[in-house]
Amino acid sequence: MDLDKLLSIQDRCINDNPPACNTQCPIHVDVKGITLEVGKGNFEEAYKILKKRMPFTNIIGLICDHPCEDFCITKNLGGAISIHELEKAVIAYGKNAKIKKLPIPKLSKKIAVIGGGISGVTCACDLNEKGYSVDIFEKENMLANTIFEAYKEKLDLKLIQEEISKIENLGIEIELNSEVTPEKLTDIIAEYDGVYIGTGEWKEKFDIDEATLQTQIEKVFIGGKLVTGNESVIQAVATGRSAAVSLDRFVQKKSLTASRGKEGAYESVLEVEINDQEVLPRILPKDIAFSREEAIDEALRCIQCECHKCVKACIHLQKEKLDPKAYIRTINQNERIILGDHYANKTINSCLECGLCGAVCPTGIDMGEIIKETRRSMVSKEKMPQSAHDFALKDMEYTNSSYFELVKHEPGTNNSSYVFYPGCQLSATYPDYVIKVYKYLMEKIQGGVGLYLGCCGAPADFAGQEEQFKNSMAKIYANIENLGKPVVITACSTCFNNFTTGMGDIEIKSLWEVFNENGLPSDVKLGDGKILAVHDACTTRKEKNIHESIRNIAKSLNYKIEEPKYTKETTKCCGFGGVVYFANKEFSKEVTEDRIKESDNDFLAYCAMCRDLFTLKGKKTYHILDLIFGNDEENISDIKVPTLSERRANRFKLKKKMLKDFWGELMEIKDEYEDLKIVIDDNIRNKMEDELILESDIKKVIGEAEKTKNSFFNPENGHVLAWRRLVNVTFWVEYQKVEDSFNIINAYSHRMHVTGV
Repeated sequence: MDLDKLLSIQDRCINDNPPACNTQCPIHVDVKGITLEVGKGNFEEAYKILKKRMPFTNIIGLICDHPCEDFCITKNLGGAISIHELEKAVIAYGKNAKIKKLPIPKLSKKIAVIGGGISGVTCACDLNEKGYSVDIFEKENMLANTIFEAYKEKLDLKLIQEEISKIENLGIEIELNSEVTPEKLTDIIAEYDGVYIGTGEWKEKFDIDEATLQTQIEKVFIGGKLVTGNESVIQAVATGRSAAVSLDRFVQKKSLTASRGKEGAYESVLEVEINDQEVLPRILPKDIAFSREEAIDEALRCIQCECHKCVKACIHLQKEKLDPKAYIRTINQNERIILGDHYANKTINSCLECGLCGAVCPTGIDMGEIIKETRRSMVSKEKMPQSAHDFALKDMEYTNSSYFELVKHEPGTNNSSYVFYPGCQLSATYPDYVIKVYKYLMEKIQGGVGLYLGCCGAPADFAGQEEQFKNSMAKIYANIENLGKPVVITACSTCFNNFTTGMGDIEIKSLWEVFNENGLPSDVKLGDGKILAVHDACTTRKEKNIHESIRNIAKSLNYKIEEPKYTKETTKCCGFGGVVYFANKEFSKEVTEDRIKESDNDFLAYCAMCRDLFTLKGKKTYHILDLIFGNDEENISDIKVPTLSERRANRFKLKKKMLKDFWGELMEIKDEYEDLKIVIDDNIRNKMEDELILESDIKKVIGEAEKTKNSFFNPENGHVLAWRRLVNVTFWVEYQKVEDSFNIINAYSHRMHVTGV
């Protein structure tokens, strides 16, 4: 696994990028952080955040021209957040915050700042914090005199003096009544390591243009306009700050231009959607300024801008409390540092690999693909727990064995223009529908329609078993090639997806497209206009033709379609994806419940597993084939969901029946101890289902115990306790023999190998 490439992917996540209120502020005040703290009533914490970015805080905060408010995302929904009024509230109620500062070693470099206005003071303070000795030359008798004159209705002279004294306490030397003439400027340039001209009158005063000045004397940096009340106060701060960065880099002999693209105001890359979010109307102060309570209420209007589209959509990311960046760090930790041992295995095996996160992500980060690659890496290092996907892989192995696999040309022919591949799950739940579909296809399509029963290998792909998946696909390809490379018609969306991406020169067609193009059976029964919420299988996320075909079929059957919030390319998983149903069954149930909350209407599905999982959680769900081949609308959605044992038996019986009915062949193969009679009550059956124990496993344990007598007998109750290891799982069964059958008392399994004496 290329971990460096993985870490580069996390850089594409935009969620931790600042919102527009921050980026459009020339000095990047953390508005989001301030409103968060004010909303909690923490005015002193909010003040600390404000002071980090805003020098001369108690003055600038009162006269800031707040360009940020024009970019607030709530501007057209209740009004922009009153950021400036909140800044004033933060100063009023939080300015006594105790701010600790570490002493900074002084450098042997001196900087001169000409002009004690906003930009000059900002530049001086910033350079002082970097350890420079700074001298300010101001022609008036006080710093910020121009600002005071321009804003004296908002500013108190005492406040100005308090702020000036703070600057003096920093060790900054202030020379008042010190007008810098061209001659004096020459002396200053010679004496200091760097010079900032922060007065707006420099052009007239020094009678030289900026380009010439900077060409002749590199150490001189020029500021902007003189702020007199009509210009941007906060931009003046930004100008001084930018000058401080330039002077520092000049003195340190570093690039003056590198990595400065986000200096000053710039456009935010953060994408925020608030369509479904309620935004309260703007709070108006009853007095000239916010009270504490009013400030808190206004701050609570802030939606705390973030992208998190993937987290909002994906219950797995919500459950794990991870966004892509954090998830990728977790994977990196798991792979690079602790090499996959224990930590994060359950998290990694709980991803549905459904692709929803990538579909909604503005930059297309698909954690499903990353997780799949992670599982492959863990398998290759033998760090993937065998128990996680064991049952699914064994079920796949069974389905691709002689118990189910079947490859045939259409009866009576030696050529197939098409081949029907129903998939393992449809065959397990709806074996009768598979037969009806095959008859329909042979009737509607000319040129011969063959039949291929098997599994596409999806469990291996989901589980990270790359070689097993490749071998499975190679076998399927070879079998289709032997049929003459016919068009493959799939009923399963996962098969369609795997074949489309894995067998490039073979045409793949969805069964639903065939129905849509060729028409429905002549004896189809129309519905009564009922509204059904359509659930798209997540493996059809990019298949618009399948989406449209399903909807056209439903409409032609006289049903109305409701589109859930997450539909088509943004559909949610049913809970089976990534074989999470076997790796983390409890979470799988939560995923199913999350999906069915989206509509009060009955569901329409076209994946057998989707239909089964929804039905198991009590959601009335129709499979599209229920509508096509069912005869009674009131009953067709109540078809019983088969157990794991019944699913396997249904596949076996389907092959046996189709061989006999279509080709006149008998299937002689039998499972070990298949004829053994067992009696299981509902409680034990449910336990077996939860613990992934099949009836065939039970029979094999009992049959072997009865044959070898290698078991424990309890004379007090007549129960027998037997065990048998089947491949890598040991199954235990407690039973009692009653005449020619066996009553099952208990059953469980584990991976411990018990050796007899």
